[in-house]
Amino acid sequence: MTPATAGLPYAPDARDRAPRARVWRPFAREGADIVGVEGCGRRLQPRMHSWFSVTLVRSSEVVTVESRRDVVAERNWIVLIPPFRLHRLRPLDEAAEGAATLLLGGVHLKGLGLPAQAALVTDPALGEKVATLIAQLQRPVRSVEPATTMRPLLEQLLACSTPLAAGRVRRTSPLAPVRTFLQAHVSEPIPTVELARMIGLTECHLIRAFHYEFGLPPHAYHLRLRLAVACERLMRGLAVANVAYECGFADQSHLSRRLKEVYGLTPAAWAASVTCPDSQRDSHTELTAASALDQYRVAL
Repeated sequence: MTPATAGLPYAPDARDRAPRARVWRPFAREGADIVGVEGCGRRLQPRMHSWFSVTLVRSSEVVTVESRRDVVAERNWIVLIPPFRLHRLRPLDEAAEGAATLLLGGVHLKGLGLPAQAALVTDPALGEKVATLIAQLQRPVRSVEPATTMRPLLEQLLACSTPLAAGRVRRTSPLAPVRTFLQAHVSEPIPTVELARMIGLTECHLIRAFHYEFGLPPHAYHLRLRLAVACERLMRGLAVANVAYECGFADQSHLSRRLKEVYGLTPAAWAASVTCPDSQRDSHTELTAASALDQYRVAL
């Protein structure tokens, strides 16, 4: 399937600096639970995915995953990121090549001891293997053989991975229920004051503490959750207008603007590139970040 490309503007007057992004699905049926996402070397906005991600760093990047300590990842290092973990990569060089990510669905993960937190693989040989696999999956794929190498390669990556260290002393926090509530109410507008009242904090205290713990204030974090669920629904073949409504966006145009800002693609371009022909077009199937995480835990 031909990858889609689109610009990702970070400022209205910076069209010449706008990064490029593309997404593709190598297989239509067998091995369909693999999606590739590729960006250029520009700084990307914080984002999350609904599937487990294996990210190949092609040039030196500063990797941030929620409150984990920032790490400078070198070329051909691998970052393993569980679903719905906010992350971002910031290149150290303006001429950076950017990162490439493989998003993996349940069929490739079942029975594996996946990390609860993001992890890093620094073995250059494994990095070369991932780079080779990504290159194979970017060509027109006429055989599912490359997909059969994914699981043994993932097992090697997990065996050699090191969890990203916490960036600060971990304290007992009342914020976990807030994140769970946001995950379970993706489509609903949730005033920050309501979240603060739920855990007995002032609104300002909650905003500061949540940003400190998870990388963004509650409202911005909730937007990333909604976008991640929207991408999941688009992959399942749901209509863009329905996805916008079910994920709490004002309209299709609102979803399009937000998705392009964060992922570099419009919903139509994303859907055209990653929708599996066998997807079930059932717009009434409930999917939230919380339910997707439950499915992920069951797969483990």
